[in-house]
Amino acid sequence: MHINDLETPVVLIDQEILDRNLRRMAEYCASHQIALRPHTKTHKIPEIARLQVKYGSTGITVAKVSEAEVMASAGLSDIVVVYPVWGESKWRRLAELARRIRIAVTMDSLSVAEGISRAAKRQVSKSEFDWNSILACGGAAFLLIPRRSRLPGKSWTFPTFAGKASPSIQGTSWETRQHASGYAFGKLPLRLPFELLDSAGIPYPVVSGGNTPTAFQSHLFHGVNEIRPGTYVFNDRNTVDAESASYADCAATVLTTVVSTSVPNRAMIDAGSKTLAADRLESGARQHFGYVLDHPEFTLDGLSEEHGHLSIPGNSSIRVGNRLRIIPNHICPCINLHDSVYLVSGDQVVERWKVAARGMVI
Repeated sequence: MHINDLETPVVLIDQEILDRNLRRMAEYCASHQIALRPHTKTHKIPEIARLQVKYGSTGITVAKVSEAEVMASAGLSDIVVVYPVWGESKWRRLAELARRIRIAVTMDSLSVAEGISRAAKRQVSKSEFDWNSILACGGAAFLLIPRRSRLPGKSWTFPTFAGKASPSIQGTSWETRQHASGYAFGKLPLRLPFELLDSAGIPYPVVSGGNTPTAFQSHLFHGVNEIRPGTYVFNDRNTVDAESASYADCAATVLTTVVSTSVPNRAMIDAGSKTLAADRLESGARQHFGYVLDHPEFTLDGLSEEHGHLSIPGNSSIRVGNRLRIIPNHICPCINLHDSVYLVSGDQVVERWKVAARGMVI
């Protein structure tokens, strides 16, 4: 099937670019002896998660218990939930998952740790999870260490999120991020949590970091031996503006159709906020809602729910019925708006993938 046979708007995933992105990250991690545990919040697609494992990932990361359930049902067997899980029903679901896969969960409070521990004792025969504490949460998480040592479990991981330490440096260049988040390069004293863990006799074999903008500098971060990037599989305009990718590295585009050119120097497309997501750019003037592939002279300067509003030069020959491909500002919420995406090679459709974890926010 040709992509022009698809109804629009629709998300296309370029097979060759996706494969290149997956291989590049896996090869980088292998060359620096860093474990790769990618965050699936970006794609929410089991087929891609399995490809990530195929290329060398030690397991996957998810944001919510429901995402873990979807991925476990699809055959993924080593999952970390990077979210402070609260509530008896969610703890019970975690314990049920622990019966059949390796499941780990992050936390920064003793109440969460105790709740999960109770669920584990009731439902998991070996009463054991892998446990993690979030280093970025500072003192509260550090104080949890000696108290947590009295609960059943195996070891601790230190998840960190370097590169987005504060909203003020999101989407900035690597040079700016490096300067602004210098604590991650050794200025933040890591001795305290290590000393507390040592004194409690708790091993900490993994120091886990992320995200995509800083992924290829992970070997510069003190002690980091695992990373959890997500956006790298597709990349987006934010990633490009952060100097972490080029438009040629953007695997996901939204195929859309021009539906109106009645206003001079304007055009309307059939992809609005319900298709592209309404996230503005995280850098520069923080304006516009995507990049029009092959047409840098076009500006996507507005979105209504169903339509995108393009500013176009006066000499443009664009017509109603023309098709365009948009690179979204932020691909993660964009994917979560769609039931399925289409894997393509060139202009040919290869496969349709269901976004199986779409809307899994519980």
